[in-house]
Amino acid sequence: MIHQTLSGPLVKAAGVPSDQDVRLINSLGNPPPVPVSERDVYVRRCRLAGDAVDAYHGCFHTDDLPKLLSMIQGAPLLVGHDKRSLGVARFFGGEIEQHGEHNYVMPHFYWLRGHSSAEDLRVAIDGGLYCEASISFCYEMPTCSVCGKDIRTCEHLPGSLEAGKQVFYYYDRVVAVLEGSLVYRGAEPGTGFSLQRGTTVAGVASQNPGGGMDDTDQRFGIPTLRVKRHGKWYQAPLIEEG
Repeated sequence: MIHQTLSGPLVKAAGVPSDQDVRLINSLGNPPPVPVSERDVYVRRCRLAGDAVDAYHGCFHTDDLPKLLSMIQGAPLLVGHDKRSLGVARFFGGEIEQHGEHNYVMPHFYWLRGHSSAEDLRVAIDGGLYCEASISFCYEMPTCSVCGKDIRTCEHLPGSLEAGKQVFYYYDRVVAVLEGSLVYRGAEPGTGFSLQRGTTVAGVASQNPGGGMDDTDQRFGIPTLRVKRHGKWYQAPLIEEG
């Protein structure tokens, strides 16, 4: 029998909920009455809104993005802003991330594996059929990007050019985020979805029965080793030393 011991970082498969995900979900305001485990949920990430000018010529301040992220916690993910229906998922956690030239609110969202349409939603998101998102919110003041006044009463027209630059307005004094939605086209460019980040776990692993070499994994683009640690399976990319 050949025994081999490997050391190095282990990468949990993308899209698998982490322990932190489960803790955040179960600690939401108005949390699940029956606490969920990682076996109960799917988790994905959403570029929901950012500091790019949208189709309505409105724009969030970059400094307001953390406030939006805080307000989206626990809010529902709807389909097409249809507020006559209930949510298909729920937002939690997240980060502010750069994508292209802009910064985006990137909350996580979860839905239940046991739901009758859970697999349909997972396949449609992962396969790119649902690929854009939109946010529903309330704010108090549309501030002109040129003069700083209320654009509803100033002389500047949203979408027109002023000194060679497009006139737009800022969404000032945001007071609530109502929901985020799967939409056929988002008003703001750059919205979209991605898998949950993999979790890096430092430690030492040895080959286990049922583990071993996998074929080249599409997530890494290189051969991977499948290993088991603390009762959970991980995939570790194999990097040849020179």
